[in-house]
Amino acid sequence: MKFFGAVGKTLIGCFAIIGIVFSGVFVSMKLGWTNVRGSIAERNSSFFKNTQIAESANDNNTQAVVLCRVHALANYAPETAKRIQTVYETTQNMELVNRMFSTAQMRFLDSSLFSNLTDCARVSVPDMTPIVQTAYAWADSDEWQVLKSAFIRDQDLIRKAALDAGISPRLLLGGIIGEQFRFFTSTRDSFKSYFEPLKILASLSKFSYGIAGLKPETVARIDENLKNKGSIFYLGPEMENIISYPEGSDPTTMRFDRITDTKNPYYSYLYPGLFMRQVTTQWKASGYDISNRPDVLSTLYNLGFNRSIPKPEPAAGGAPITVNGTQYNFGQLGYEFYYSGELVQEFPY
Repeated sequence: MKFFGAVGKTLIGCFAIIGIVFSGVFVSMKLGWTNVRGSIAERNSSFFKNTQIAESANDNNTQAVVLCRVHALANYAPETAKRIQTVYETTQNMELVNRMFSTAQMRFLDSSLFSNLTDCARVSVPDMTPIVQTAYAWADSDEWQVLKSAFIRDQDLIRKAALDAGISPRLLLGGIIGEQFRFFTSTRDSFKSYFEPLKILASLSKFSYGIAGLKPETVARIDENLKNKGSIFYLGPEMENIISYPEGSDPTTMRFDRITDTKNPYYSYLYPGLFMRQVTTQWKASGYDISNRPDVLSTLYNLGFNRSIPKPEPAAGGAPITVNGTQYNFGQLGYEFYYSGELVQEFPY
């Protein structure tokens, strides 16, 4: 009996303690003692802003608005901004992207990020499918697709020729591009029926020859300038033997064979590079540096040695060429190609 009396007293005591605890919790809740200041308000604010950003984004879901938000978030969390841009570019899922922005901005509720993101949606940006693919009419042309394929195929030869000539591959190609565009656009039927299907360069055969449109007399003069120490185009003793001929061979015949060889166009790339290097040397001796002037070098390549006259303010020029409805000259094509970023992986800056 004593045992059951002790157990009873213990149970009564436990129930009494539990009752006191629950009473205390009830009173504390009524008086607000258990509230964590701001926690519920912040959660509501976060959810409200989260919803706002998602809804406002749907009003103007243009690429420009997405990029605006990417830049805004990048000021706070650049890595997250970059990842959101990647998701947008790979999925085009605007609902997902809007939710990613909404989630990312929660950490920065006390900043101006939310207003910056919202402002992007108010920007009036036309949502339209681009009417062109690049900033350059020639780069959107069928002719350029053929040229690009051929240059990629010949990239090892082009890089070697540029290295041997001591010039940037992008500068070297500037002159050749002009010659190829001029031929393709002037013989449209041949281009469509032969060169475009085969993705090959044209080998000129009237007054200029090979894929680079080289004149035999120009090639002979380039050779002569390499050996002639008194020439204003002389490149130095280290370049004298960059071009050689087997003993007993006829240089005139071999030069012609080399620049018209479509199976091995190394010399068709080398000679334009040597020409540009030689006129650069000429201009430098007169106090003018055109080594990084693709417009001038492409122009001079078209005009030739006799028209290479150093002067303080040279401009792009040369023969006119109409590509994809836009008129260019040699210098403009060389300039735009150089800075276009086209073929940048094969021929970096």
